Amino acid sequence: MIEMEHVTKRFDGGGTAVDDLTLEIPQGVTVALVGPSGCGKTTTMRMINRLIEPSEGRITVNGEDVRSVDPVIFRRHIGYVIQQVGLFSHMTIAQNIGSVPKLLGWSADKIKARNEELIALVGLDQSMLTRYPRQLSGGQRQRVGVARALAADPPVLLMDEPFGAIDPIARTRLQNEFRQILQGVNKTVVMVTHDIDEAVRMGDRIAIMRAGKIVQYDTPDEILSRPVDAFVEDFVGADRALKRLSLYEVSKVMQPGVDPAAAAKIAPDADLRNALSAMIAANTDRLAVVNAAGAPVGTVTRDAITAL
Repeated sequence: MIEMEHVTKRFDGGGTAVDDLTLEIPQGVTVALVGPSGCGKTTTMRMINRLIEPSEGRITVNGEDVRSVDPVIFRRHIGYVIQQVGLFSHMTIAQNIGSVPKLLGWSADKIKARNEELIALVGLDQSMLTRYPRQLSGGQRQRVGVARALAADPPVLLMDEPFGAIDPIARTRLQNEFRQILQGVNKTVVMVTHDIDEAVRMGDRIAIMRAGKIVQYDTPDEILSRPVDAFVEDFVGADRALKRLSLYEVSKVMQPGVDPAAAAKIAPDADLRNALSAMIAANTDRLAVVNAAGAPVGTVTRDAITAL
């Protein structure tokens, strides 16, 4: 668990980046900090691992005040993923992933086994371990960055605009893949993003910030369905009803049996926003739901989506 109690950060010159912020992040939960530029979201995240020291207030990780431990040692137990990845260009991928375990004194055999485990976890071939960062694509380097952050099995993972440098098509795919990875490793994750769609896709909870304060902190569904004020309503966008549909899979509203009139098809794990888009594209109000083998398993209708 991460707790921030009445945390304030003032910089030289009198500017206040974070103003009396209190935030509790439960263990194993992914929280997305989101808001306009200059709202204090990045400063908030960097205070957790002491890259920035708070002016006032208290931050604890698992009940321990972060200022009571050596910051260098402390950071070795917190994973950190940044937008530009930050891999060491003169090191192989294996050496990059194993850099923190090596600092922690792990044996060569243990590091090798961990490298092989993590490269598979992020969906890359074992042959990548002998390559250098320049030999990888942007998306592949970002995967390696996540593997490196997870290498020492830290309880906390910080992600600073992790997909900002990736093209839009690859970004959505990577977001979905990393969401599945994070669900399997049970980490407490704090992610900074300026993109509300990314926050909705990745976060179990979202903290919307403005001028150094948290305006609303809740689940994506609650924020999209009940924004607390005009600022949040404007920030999440006029299409918030459509964004909500991306939180639910077709299987949630699928009806048993296949309607003969449903010519277009969709998978049961597709989200309802995509299902509605497919209906509009096919000029229909129903889709046949088919499994991975292509066998029909049910029907989803526009009325069922609208009712939800």
